[in-house]
Amino acid sequence: MTDSGAQIDVVTPEAVEQASRDLAPYLAPTPLQYSRAFTAKTGCHVSIKIEGIQPTRAFKVRGALNKVLRLSPDERAAGLITASAGNHGLGVAHAAQVFRVPATIYVPASANQLKVEAIKRLGGHVITHGRDYQAAFDEAWRVQNLVEATFVHAFDDPDVIAGQGTIGVELLAQVPDLDTVLVPVGGGGLIAGISLYLKQRLPQVQVIGVEPAGADALARSLELDRVVTLESVQTMADGLAASAPGRHTFELARRFVDRMIRVSEAEMLSAVRLFFEWEHLLAEPSGAAALAALLYHYAPASDERVVVLLSGANMTDEVMIRALQAR
Repeated sequence: MTDSGAQIDVVTPEAVEQASRDLAPYLAPTPLQYSRAFTAKTGCHVSIKIEGIQPTRAFKVRGALNKVLRLSPDERAAGLITASAGNHGLGVAHAAQVFRVPATIYVPASANQLKVEAIKRLGGHVITHGRDYQAAFDEAWRVQNLVEATFVHAFDDPDVIAGQGTIGVELLAQVPDLDTVLVPVGGGGLIAGISLYLKQRLPQVQVIGVEPAGADALARSLELDRVVTLESVQTMADGLAASAPGRHTFELARRFVDRMIRVSEAEMLSAVRLFFEWEHLLAEPSGAAALAALLYHYAPASDERVVVLLSGANMTDEVMIRALQAR
């Protein structure tokens, strides 16, 4: 294991800006939508960063593409391998399709089948292994050591973190006077990239992480000042169901994240419904976590400019029905 300083310095604001330039031919900036409804509801200025319109309907494609862009032609030709609960696998499959290389994605039996079928449509070779993400990850890592394919980590990889951090570059262009951004957290790659970039380009900005109460590994890790691995994860938000943050993501969060908020399953379902009813936006539970934190836990100042990150829109019919029934 490298020391903390090395882990922090492995991703720089310049690397994030380079990733933004390199991704430009492949991904257009996602829109920032001002919400009069949520502004009236919360009493602050609320804008929504909409990652649900990405080609894979989730932000994960940023990190996956940035990783593959930095591989040599020979490394790409050898193929990609990863483990995913869904959205990261979609990102890797999309990147593999763009560069016409093979990709193998290990998923747990509990994976969102909507996402699994989408991975297959993109040409990804899906292998189901184990009951949870960690089991799928362990098997993918074991197999990677036997083949020449490049392992694309879902969150604890400098190139992946830099790719996710390109959201921060767009936010500064879209809201130069941004006060606060609420970011959903799984393994921590998204908030690591956004926080390290924003804090070093706009130091006064507040970056707040949001986790499900049943998958609060980063919050616990920051409270204890060490990486905590949960014995079990209980949440419908499969995109946030990490049992532990990564080494890189923990160190970056420890330095750059201001605070963490835990949200309940009911609060995420309510936020899914309100996104749909008030803004006509589709958000999976993971994608609605930041809004849930703003609505039920965060107390903003009246003139505060707040961005909530809608990180993904890949939702099953069952969850949508539950959300529409939530009151």
